[in-house]
Amino acid sequence: MTKWIRFEQGGKIGIGKLEGDTITVHTGDIFAGAKPSGQTLKLSDVQVRTPCEPSKMICLWNNFHQLAAKNDFQQPKEPLWFLKAPNSYWPANQPIERPATYAGKIIYEGELGVVIGKKCFNISEAEAGDYIFGYTCVNDVTAVDLLRKDKSFEQWARAKSFDTFGVFGPVIATGVDPMKLSVKTILNGKERQNYPVADMFFPPHKLVATISKDVTLMPGDIIACGTSLGAGTMGDAHNVVDIVIDGVGSLGNVFDQVLPSPYLLGAPPRQKKICVVGAGAIGGLLAAKFALAGEDVTVIDQGAHLAAIQKNGLKLEWHDGKVQTARMKAVNKAADAGKQDIVVLAVKAHFLDQVVRDIDSMLGPDTVVLTVQNGLPWWYFQKLGGQYGNHRLESLDPSGVLTGNIDPNRIIGCVVYPAAAATAPGVIHHVEGDRFPIGELDGKQTGRVKELHDVFVKAGLKSLVLPDIRSEIWLKAWGNLSFNPISALTHATLVDICQFAETRELAANMMKEAQDIAQKLGVTFRVTIDKRIAGAEAVGAHKTSMLQDVEAGRSLETEALIGSILEMAKLTNTAAPAIEAVYALVKLLNKVMLLEGGGVKVEKTSKAA
Repeated sequence: MTKWIRFEQGGKIGIGKLEGDTITVHTGDIFAGAKPSGQTLKLSDVQVRTPCEPSKMICLWNNFHQLAAKNDFQQPKEPLWFLKAPNSYWPANQPIERPATYAGKIIYEGELGVVIGKKCFNISEAEAGDYIFGYTCVNDVTAVDLLRKDKSFEQWARAKSFDTFGVFGPVIATGVDPMKLSVKTILNGKERQNYPVADMFFPPHKLVATISKDVTLMPGDIIACGTSLGAGTMGDAHNVVDIVIDGVGSLGNVFDQVLPSPYLLGAPPRQKKICVVGAGAIGGLLAAKFALAGEDVTVIDQGAHLAAIQKNGLKLEWHDGKVQTARMKAVNKAADAGKQDIVVLAVKAHFLDQVVRDIDSMLGPDTVVLTVQNGLPWWYFQKLGGQYGNHRLESLDPSGVLTGNIDPNRIIGCVVYPAAAATAPGVIHHVEGDRFPIGELDGKQTGRVKELHDVFVKAGLKSLVLPDIRSEIWLKAWGNLSFNPISALTHATLVDICQFAETRELAANMMKEAQDIAQKLGVTFRVTIDKRIAGAEAVGAHKTSMLQDVEAGRSLETEALIGSILEMAKLTNTAAPAIEAVYALVKLLNKVMLLEGGGVKVEKTSKAA
């Protein structure tokens, strides 16, 4: 085995064979009979360059069985490849740079690189070995947020071709059997990737042969074979990333990023007066996080929960075991809250008509109303325009009190992804998640929606200002529509529903019907039904909010989660038999619970002696 290296010394480029820390200098061309010059150099005395200068770098996507299985990718019938621009080529030991025009995530991908030694076109797999010079280490750096930024066109070349994003080297190893190699990636001292090259759909010789039928491969060209499990974000301020392929080499670089401000307006927002109406699972989580971040928070609630907050504060148990108690003003009516900067409507949708009747006492000229209900919101068609513009959803606002009492110009929509539960009076237990995407009803990027985003960020939560909040609402409602009522009827957790074939199929059927309805309203879904179900399954043994309500004997969000979607089905003349059947069952369950004045809970029975 030989390791060829390319270096710079005294402003001149040289080549040689690397043995340990010594370079045996050669003259000529690595790929065309280079000869020893008789000179040797210490590796520490030179600056390492890329070991060759490719005319092109060809990169593979979806080339590993394990990664495809995890992500439910189909096995490709032929190699799926794209080009990485020559300006991106970058050597070992030089810092990877964050593009000045990009503020998103930057990920590493450790890969094996095949180095072409002779010009070839339309060769066979049996011939490929004669045209492969050797192998090198590749870090296929990616501005991952750009890949699918435009839904109509995936930007692979753009996301991967920034300056310094095509890292390879430091050597080319010859005389190597690639099928015996494993690729490791170590980030900040921790192994993140370790996968065998033999797991490829298209191993190196097959890749070279197949790609050569499309393009002429030139000496020095590199085929980066794609990556497998473990590729991820270089998220720290200082990152050291090493791609290690035993028998080939170790490619090391640092990535010191100037982390962009998380605040859209550049600095933490001033203190806000925030009233959270309904301090249950999500309302309580938000109230506690806002108060702990220094906001002037008031909650409106009732009964034992209100009394506990007034006496002891609101206790927040985070999923990682951290427990904090937030102090805040707690009252039972809006008139006692006073004027607010932000009013968060966090009660169940079917209680909103009671809450908003005296909401005016909290509204100043610039007060924002943030809605965080499950399901579709009553304001869905307000400020939408088009065929259904300003249509009132009878299922959600039958009396028109919501439409009449809240000016749509005040409203900012929000999608709630965290899961939480009120486990005792004054106690909120967080299960998972911290994302709260928000958006103006007309999709504009206003100063106030950016400031609200910054309020979430200041509280240690994640947010994103969306140009189409309704599509994101549908994505969340997709799961609420199916998982909530199925769990209420079966008393099963999310993972149980997803792993039981019949209920998984029922959920998928309901989601397909909802997708048909939404698409007639111009909504696009950014994930597949299978992906959405897999996301719910990953949450684990979590009881949905509707199941929690069933066990507690509370009235159910039947109309917000299901009835409103059936109303849209009728509006768009869309068949939804599965949704109709589940809706009928849940509606009857709700009626029985209310008439009997109690809930339903599955409890273990003691075995007879």
